[in-house]
Amino acid sequence: MKIRMSEFVCRKAVPSDAPGKIAEYIHLTDPYIYPGICGDPSDPDWRDFIGACLESTSNIYCRENIVVLLHKEEIIGIACVVPCGKMLTITEGIVVPRKLEQKIETVKKGYFDPLIEESRTFDGYNIVNFCIDGRYQGRGLGKRLMAYCVELYGGEPMHLDVIAANAPAVALYEKFSFKKESLYMGFSGSETLLPCYHMIRTAVGQTKP
Repeated sequence: MKIRMSEFVCRKAVPSDAPGKIAEYIHLTDPYIYPGICGDPSDPDWRDFIGACLESTSNIYCRENIVVLLHKEEIIGIACVVPCGKMLTITEGIVVPRKLEQKIETVKKGYFDPLIEESRTFDGYNIVNFCIDGRYQGRGLGKRLMAYCVELYGGEPMHLDVIAANAPAVALYEKFSFKKESLYMGFSGSETLLPCYHMIRTAVGQTKP
């Protein structure tokens, strides 16, 4: 596939963006978290759940928090960047499809609730999802999407968590001056916890104390 970088555009999500594509890329972000809720990223119930989240103003996945990467108007990647210090939700005010209720509740308690509470203690912004379509990986598009996120939010501290074994992702984040702050054992949807890094990028003009 021949790539012309001029064909790719990053921007904030808008109401005309297909909720199903955003739902698909949120699902593909982490192979341990989202498949525990729903095995198929194109499942209508998962699509409807994320679609409802996009319409909320206080949800992690509200449209305001979503950045999309487009190729010829097709969404091929997303980032979800949440403002820290704000009380966000994942299911409050959302009609959760019955088929997903129990699994979402399990992931909510093990992953989303700690994520929301942790984000409230940070300054700046927390990148909670970052995903590029597998067809386009290895072509510099993750760098392009991250550069856009840093352009939008990098005037303040930025946080993210990444599976420690995901060396390509760690290397990408380090290129944008994210530093490994801590190593911890993260939720995986099973009894096996995953080593993860919490990484921080200090705001422009700031240095860590």
